[in-house]
This record gives sequence, C-alpha cells and structure tokens, in this order.
Amino acid sequence: MKGTLVDFNFQINEGVIQGDDGKRYSFFGSEWKDHTSPAPGQNVDFAVNELNQAVSIYVQAFARQPVFKKTNNQHTEQLQAEENFGFFDWSMKCLKNYVNFSGRARRKEYWYFYLFQILIGLILGLSLGIMGVSEGGIDAISSLLSLFFFLPTLAVGARRLHDVNRSGWWMLLALTIIGLIPLLIWTVMETKPESNQWGEPAK
Repeated sequence: MKGTLVDFNFQINEGVIQGDDGKRYSFFGSEWKDHTSPAPGQNVDFAVNELNQAVSIYVQAFARQPVFKKTNNQHTEQLQAEENFGFFDWSMKCLKNYVNFSGRARRKEYWYFYLFQILIGLILGLSLGIMGVSEGGIDAISSLLSLFFFLPTLAVGARRLHDVNRSGWWMLLALTIIGLIPLLIWTVMETKPESNQWGEPAK
C-alpha cells in the first residue's frame, strides 16, 4: 500500500501514516526499513498487519531525493534541541524510549542514564535505611528497581552500540566476563560520523 508519513516522534519512536485508502496507520520505528530517517511528507510503501498497523515501511523510490533534505533538516533540529539537554532530560529520554532498540544514542545519553540509575539507587537505599526498613525489604525493593530499569538499559545499550556501528546483539558479550572489556570500550567511543543502517549520526 502507498501513503504519506504524517508524523513521527523520535522520543517515543512511533509515527502515523496517511494511507492512500484514506485511513491512518500507526507504526513503530522498528518497522521503518528505509536507509533514511522518517520525516513528515515522505511518500512511502508499506504493508498492514493484523492489528491494522503499518509494517515494512520504505520511502517510495521516486521521492527519495527531495525527502532526504527534509530528513536532514529534522535530524538537525533534533540535534540542536538535544544540545540544551541536561542530566534529567537525557535520563527521561531513555525512560521514554524504554523499548526502542532501533536508532542511535550518543555517549551522553548512555552514561547519564547509567549515572541516573546509580543516584536513584543510592537515594532509595538511604531513604529506606533512615525509615528503618529491614535488609530483606531493601533487597526486595532494590530488585524491583533493577527490574524497572532492565528494558530501558538494554534499549539504550543497543542504541549506543548502533552509534559506533555495532549490532545491539553484541550486548550478549556481557554474559561473559572477558566480554565486558570490549563493551566498555565501545560505549565510551565517540559517535561514528557516517550514517549507517540504524540512522543518522547521534550528534
């Protein structure tokens, strides 16, 4: 089916397509299969799944060149907005994108979220200790907090690896002790300046 991209929110990684049939179809960023980034006004080809959502989305070939400029402009605007981000903004971006395993994340996004988790853990632990909560209770609450942060941590880790041109599957190296060394090196690396299959550079 053919249609036009109406809107795409990079923060939540979701968008809407106006189909040529007059209906609107929502989609997740993971279904965007084109090498360009999604931008309003793009003419796209897509399929529709059983939930009436757009899947397997590609920019129509004849529309690629003019759309490329729009995409660059939107990406530039996003990067400019992020230049004003503070510690809390980066942390909230990760929480909002808690199941977004596509796209790219710069070092600030990854490490600020890592620091955010440490601070939340310390504040919670001190507060529970002051209130006289038992050690078992503190352990239980800490486990729930770790569970809460599990998905957003995996997601931002995958996006950080994408930003240095590595597949998110490399995170499986964390299951081995020696594998933590290359993972650490990749997460502290500078953004790769070229576009790749996961999108435009994160900075």
